[in-house]
Amino acid sequence: MKMAKSDRRLMLWAAGILLPIIIALALVPQNEAESRVPSTYSAQSRGAKVAFLLLQEQGYDAERWERPPGDLPSDPANSVLVLAYPSDYPTSEEKDALQRYLNLGGKILVTGSSAGSYLSEVHLEGEPLQDPEWKEFEPKILSSLSRAGKIKLTPAAYWDSHSLKYLVHYAKDDRPIVVSYKVGRGEVIWWGSSIPLTNAGISEAGNLGLLLNSLGKAREVHVYWDEYFHGYRRELSDYMWEPPVAWGLAQCGFIVLALLFTYSRRNGPIRAWNEPKRLSPLEFVHTLGGLYLRANATQAALEVPYARFRSAAVRQLGLKPDVPAADLARAIRDRLGYKDKMLEETMRQIEAARYGPDLTEGQTLDLVQQLSRHAYNLKFISQERQETVSHADNVPGARPRPH
Repeated sequence: MKMAKSDRRLMLWAAGILLPIIIALALVPQNEAESRVPSTYSAQSRGAKVAFLLLQEQGYDAERWERPPGDLPSDPANSVLVLAYPSDYPTSEEKDALQRYLNLGGKILVTGSSAGSYLSEVHLEGEPLQDPEWKEFEPKILSSLSRAGKIKLTPAAYWDSHSLKYLVHYAKDDRPIVVSYKVGRGEVIWWGSSIPLTNAGISEAGNLGLLLNSLGKAREVHVYWDEYFHGYRRELSDYMWEPPVAWGLAQCGFIVLALLFTYSRRNGPIRAWNEPKRLSPLEFVHTLGGLYLRANATQAALEVPYARFRSAAVRQLGLKPDVPAADLARAIRDRLGYKDKMLEETMRQIEAARYGPDLTEGQTLDLVQQLSRHAYNLKFISQERQETVSHADNVPGARPRPH
C-alpha cells in the first residue's frame, strides 16, 4: 500500500525529532546506579569482584555458584558457601537444602540483615539508621577469626541472642557483629555487614584477614560464591515486573495504542453522520397552521384532528365509522376505562361547532388542545409521533389571534 503524502511528512518529522534524541542518549555517558548487592561480577565499590579474583590468585578453588542450594555437593566437607548479602528470598525447599548442607559438614559464610531468612538459627536485630562512616572494631576474643586484629565496617544488623552456643568474635558496645556457631557437622559464620569483602572495604586493615580466616586455608577448601540469590535464580518472566521493564513495556503499549488509533481514524470506513430529519413535528404544525390561516379555514383546522381522533377510536373499539359522538364517548369510557368526564363535553362542543359559522380561532385552538390531551391520554397517537401537550402549550405563537 502506497503511503500517503501526509503520512510521509509525519514520519519525516518524527524521525527528525527522535533521531537526535536517540543519538544524544547513546553518546552521553550515564552514571550507573550504585547497587548494594556484593556480586562477584560487579566492579563498583559495593561489588565483590576484587575479593573473588583475589581468592583465585591466592590459590583458593573458588567458583561462582549460580545453581539452587539443592545442587550443592552431597559431601560438603572442606567447602564453604558464601552468601554475601543475599537479596532473593529462598523457598522452603531451598532453606531445607541449606540446612542439609550444614548438617553434612559444610560451612556457610553469610552477611547482612537478611541472613535470618536463609538459616533458622540466625536471630538478628536490624539497624534502621546505618552509620555511613566506617568505624574500627577491636576483637572481642582471640580466635581463628579475630587474629587479623581490627576490622573496619559499619554494621547493618546485630546478633540478637545471648546463648553460649554462639561465639562472638567482634562486637559494638556488647552488641555482636561477627558470630560463629556449629550446626550438625558444619559451621555458620555471620557478619553484620558485607563491607569487609567489598571492592571498597577489602583494602582496609584486618578486613581481608577476616575474609581469609572465615573461609579457611587456601588449597584446603572449595569456595562456592553464591550468585543464585543475587538474581540468577530468576526466569526471564520474573524480570517483566521490575520497574524499568514494566515502565518500558507500558510506554511501548501506549505507542502501539496510539498507532492503532491514528491508523483506524485515517483508514477506517467512512460513514455519513446520522443527521436528524430537517422538519420536526412542530415545524409541520406551523406550516399547516399557516395554510389554515391564509385560507381562513377554522372549521378545517378542527375537522382534521377530530376525524383523526374518531378514526383511531373506532378502529380500536371495532365500531362503525359513523357511530354518533355520544355513543363513541360512552364506549371509550366503558370499554377502555377512560375516567376523564370532560371527553363527552369536548366531543359535544366539537360536534356543535364544526359546522357553525361563528367558530373563532380561539375556540378552535382550545377544542383542538383538549382533544389532543384526550388522544394522548388514550395513547391513540404515540409519543414518538406527537409532541407532548405540555410542550405544545409552551410553543411561541401557539395562541389565537386577538379579535
